[in-house]
Amino acid sequence: AARLGARLILRVSDYRPEDDAAHAAGLLAAGAEGLLLAPSWTEPGHPGTYSEWIARLPVATVLVERRGAPGGPLAALDRVCSDHAHGVLIAVRHLVGLGHPTPLLVARRDSPTATAVRAGYVQALDVLGLTAPGPVIDSTSAERDPQVFERAARAVCAAVRDGGATAALMHNDEDAIRMVRRLAELGVRVPEDLALITYDDEVAALADTPLTAVAPPKREVGRCAAELLVERLTSAGGGADEPRRHVELLPRLRVRAST
Repeated sequence: AARLGARLILRVSDYRPEDDAAHAAGLLAAGAEGLLLAPSWTEPGHPGTYSEWIARLPVATVLVERRGAPGGPLAALDRVCSDHAHGVLIAVRHLVGLGHPTPLLVARRDSPTATAVRAGYVQALDVLGLTAPGPVIDSTSAERDPQVFERAARAVCAAVRDGGATAALMHNDEDAIRMVRRLAELGVRVPEDLALITYDDEVAALADTPLTAVAPPKREVGRCAAELLVERLTSAGGGADEPRRHVELLPRLRVRAST
C-alpha cells in the first residue's frame, strides 16, 4: 500500500460475521475510500447469509481470501484468493507419489481456510481416483477443546496401528506440531510411522521434526489485492468499464523432514 501511495487502515475481526458490517462502517467513518474485505465466514452457509451488506457498500471493494456464493450478490465482485483446492491436491499427490495409500485428513471446522481444505480434499480424491481411508477426523486446538484434540490424536493413532493410514494431511500448523508430540507419546512416530503434511506453513519449519507444508501465497495475495483496489480507485470512473477480476494464486509445497 505504501509503495502505491495509499494509506492502509486496519480493523481486526474476531470471526463473528454479524459484527463485520460494523467494522466496515468504522473504516468508512475513518475515511476509507476503498475496502479490502476478509469477512468472518466460518461455516458453509455464511457467504449466503452475510453478503447483502457487502453488495451495498458505496466504495470500491475487493474480497481477500473469500468467495461469494455462486450466483449470489458478490459473484461479480473483485476478489483475490489462494487456490486451496490446488494446495490440497499437490499435498495428496506428493504423499501418494511417495508410495502411501490415500492420506487421512485431520482438519478444523472453524475458519474459511478449514472449510476450503475440506472441500479441496474431496475434490483431490476425485481428481486422483482415490477413496478416502475413513471420515475426516475433526480436530481443534488443544487449548480450545482438549477432548476434541485428544480424540483426534487417538483416531489417527488407531488408523496407523490398524494399517488404515501411513500418511495424513492436517490443518493447521500449530495443531500439527502438537499432534506430532502427542502421537509420539502414543507410540506413533513422524515420519517413521506416519508421513505428515500440514496446511498453512506459518510455523511448520520450526517443529522438532520440521513439517512438510502447503504454503498459501499470503503476501502475494495481499499485494495483488492492494494493487487491484488502488487500480480501481485511481482509474477514471473507478474502473467501472473494466471487467471484474477473480484472481487465484497457487500455493506451493515445501518439503521437509516429516515426509
